[in-house]
This record gives sequence, structure tokens and C-alpha cells, in this order.
Amino acid sequence: MKKIIPIFAGWVKNGKVLLDLRSEFDNYVSSFEGKRVQLVLKKYKTQRSNEQNRYYWGVVIPILADYFGYFPEEMHNALGYKFLLISDGSLPRVRSTTDFTTTEAEIYYEQIRIWALTEFQVKIPLPNKVEV
Repeated sequence: MKKIIPIFAGWVKNGKVLLDLRSEFDNYVSSFEGKRVQLVLKKYKTQRSNEQNRYYWGVVIPILADYFGYFPEEMHNALGYKFLLISDGSLPRVRSTTDFTTTEAEIYYEQIRIWALTEFQVKIPLPNKVEV
């Protein structure tokens, strides 16, 4: 079974790391007593929000799945092949939407809305124009 590694967030101020959950971090660090460790520090990435995910699966996917006659998961996969295909010299792969930032998610949804409207005259309402 893969070991779960927690992620700790915080701020850098005056050259010091100020963690949001310092005591939890300290407890985690103590579990490595006497062991060699590796620390990775990177800029915080705002993950796609629950609201964005509900919009995608509750509005975008159902509208297009109904239009094309696909099941929701099939529609999601088809959109991935259409917009998220990565060909970087190795085998082509589809980028997962699960690691999108909020900005990347909105860009993806906008690409889908434009494509659906211009190619098929299918209007997908904006997130703030529907109840999800």
C-alpha cells in the first residue's frame, strides 16, 4: 500500500516559512527522527474548486453527453482527447482534469463552451448563470 504523504501550506515572510498547521507539521517531522529526509518547497497551487467541479459534471458534461448520445464518463474522456491530449515525443496521453488550478479549469471550460457553440451551436451556460 502506498504511504500517504501530507501536504502542508503556509507563507514565506522575511525569509521564514510560516506554516498554517505548524503543530501537525512538527508531529509529522518527528516521525522521521534519525532518518535522512527530503524536503520539497514549491509555490502554492490553488486546486480546481468544488463549485467548478460541480459545474463541469452537472452542466457541461450532461449538456454535451445528451447532445452526442454519450454516457457522462464517455463525454469526459472524449473532451479530454479533444482538448487535453499531450504529445511530447513519447506516447500520447491525456492530461487529467483533477490537478487543474482554478484558472486552468476555467480556461478548459471556456474552450469547451466556444467549441460547442461554434461547431455544433450547443450553448453551455456560464457557471454564474445556472444553479448546480
